Amino acid sequence: MICGRRLFSSCAKLYAELPSFENIAHKFEFKKGSKTIKELSSVDIDETVVINGWIDKKPKHMGKNLIFCSLRDINGDTIQLVDTKRILKNATVEDVVQAEGKVKAKINKLGADGQGSVQGPKEISIDLIRTLNKSNEKPTQLLDLKSKEKYPPEYRYLQLRLPKYHNILRKRYDILTNIRAILNEKNFMEVATPVLFKSTPEGAREFLVPTRKTSTDDVSPLFYALPQSPQQYKQLLMSSGIQNYFQVAKCFRDEDLRADRQPEFTQIDMEMAFSTKTEVIETVNNLVTQSWHKFSSKQKLLTMSDSGKLVPVNQEQSINKITYQKAMELYGIDKPDLRFPELKITNLSDFNVHGIENSDFPVFEVIVIRGAFSTNEDLRRRWSFLGDKSNYNYRTPIVVPLESDEAILNWHEKFLEIASFENPKIINKYLKLRKGDIICGSTREPNSSIFENPTPLGRLRQLLLENKEITSFLNVESNDAAIWVVDFPLFSPVEVDSPSSEKPKYPIYEKNKFTSTHHPFTMVNLEDYNKLSSKPLDCRGLHYDLVMNGVELGGGSTRVHDPVLQNYIFENILNIQNSKELFGHLLNAFEMGTPPHSGFAIGFDRMCAMLCDTTSIRDVIAFPKSASGVDLVVDSPSKVSQTNLKEYNLSYSNHQQQTSK
Repeated sequence: MICGRRLFSSCAKLYAELPSFENIAHKFEFKKGSKTIKELSSVDIDETVVINGWIDKKPKHMGKNLIFCSLRDINGDTIQLVDTKRILKNATVEDVVQAEGKVKAKINKLGADGQGSVQGPKEISIDLIRTLNKSNEKPTQLLDLKSKEKYPPEYRYLQLRLPKYHNILRKRYDILTNIRAILNEKNFMEVATPVLFKSTPEGAREFLVPTRKTSTDDVSPLFYALPQSPQQYKQLLMSSGIQNYFQVAKCFRDEDLRADRQPEFTQIDMEMAFSTKTEVIETVNNLVTQSWHKFSSKQKLLTMSDSGKLVPVNQEQSINKITYQKAMELYGIDKPDLRFPELKITNLSDFNVHGIENSDFPVFEVIVIRGAFSTNEDLRRRWSFLGDKSNYNYRTPIVVPLESDEAILNWHEKFLEIASFENPKIINKYLKLRKGDIICGSTREPNSSIFENPTPLGRLRQLLLENKEITSFLNVESNDAAIWVVDFPLFSPVEVDSPSSEKPKYPIYEKNKFTSTHHPFTMVNLEDYNKLSSKPLDCRGLHYDLVMNGVELGGGSTRVHDPVLQNYIFENILNIQNSKELFGHLLNAFEMGTPPHSGFAIGFDRMCAMLCDTTSIRDVIAFPKSASGVDLVVDSPSKVSQTNLKEYNLSYSNHQQQTSK
């Protein structure tokens, strides 16, 4: 017999002994009409019931003919089983069972007179247990981890049985159902777009999918690419006459991972024909506000008013806006965490203070942490992380603790290597420095062209608000705070890659080389249109991000729908020489009457994580990848043999094998 290499069966095990019929048949024989534990509240005492579930804890043998055991049902609720017939003597944690028995009132304490009893929750006196699948010993060995809700990731299916994670998945589904209802009410149409796309330069590294096909000209292997987003397809849908599109889209990016990133993720993707950013922002405001009011465990959703105060989002107050430049000046990052809006960065240019270390970074700015420490021990224990170089992309801010009156007068001397000061006394009076404060300072680019993102002080502020002890000390707002960031630069300079061992203090940019800040399909602000040909870095884009608690919840833009302008951006600004080959499908559609359109995409995993009050999106994804991009449940990615690769016109060289020979 010949075994096909793709068959799951193994010739070596073809004649292995078949399990006996008796051992298998009973696992498929169980009663219908079972109840959940919650439904027992309406069941009379001594009524016979059937409940399906798992043995939650190891059975307790209380006597010769008395065993107590906990059963967990499909909803994660538990109930005590009382066994007087030794039916549960061989039960194991996580056995799948069907329990049949009579409902009893659980006696949980003595009466007020010390006699008799008071009825508490119900329990079941069991008459029959059907074991539908016997568990091995591994769940018992992991009981300590179960109590902490921290199973090893390879046993994710055990973790998902726990009420916390079961409820998270249920809440994720409810949030999505609600979003669909909101968009349906607004006359959106859900349209699925292909997952097998083509490789195009949109920013992040792509996942490629090999095919058995080759090109007709040079027999090169042909690949699909998994989409980083459905961006081009949804623009083609606008050309197809779809008014309002949305999709619960799977997206893929081969990026370095962290707590809020996964190689595959879900976004609520939207696009609207004959619309501007105003209509899109209004739609997203409505969707996000309704979702937060319905599903968030926090008291309210906040935004920052024009006066800089946090105010509730309601019918009178929508989520407010801040420009990119203002966000960078005050918070040093394009996704500011506004739960502590008073923690602002101060530009000292008005006091004739200037950076002198690098002429391209002439602004000197400070951030003051008020009443930060009272003793040197407190200073070292709580604040030493601010000066850790590994926390910063480039230069590290100078951190100066004000331990004495002399330090308050002369703090500026610590910065003389990077900045010049005209009148420190006036600055001291303005900053109102006191003993116990910490002043942190660094340099950045001019207000009109801040491309280093975050700036050193922006990163320092981010570190402060990521530290739980510090946020408690600062009394940071516990409610979620949202803000729209608008007027981004349309293009950014391309940074020169430097070896990690030679990390420069300042970013170095390649001359006359630009990249799209958002993506190459974003429209320029018409006020800056004439700068496209001469000063592209001075152009603002019609791009808008929704930021929540310092995290980008979603982003969107008004798109270019004119083919000549789009091709000009491809070829003359972004220097994409083969634009017709890469984007010809889009340009052709634009030439045949594509209407103006704008869109947005919400990071649904991040949204669910926030609404479920967890810091990691891994908690809200059924089977997430690890920090190294591995699915430890199924052990993917996995090896593929040379034989299989040949079908796809691919091969690889095993360097270790070659060197060992």
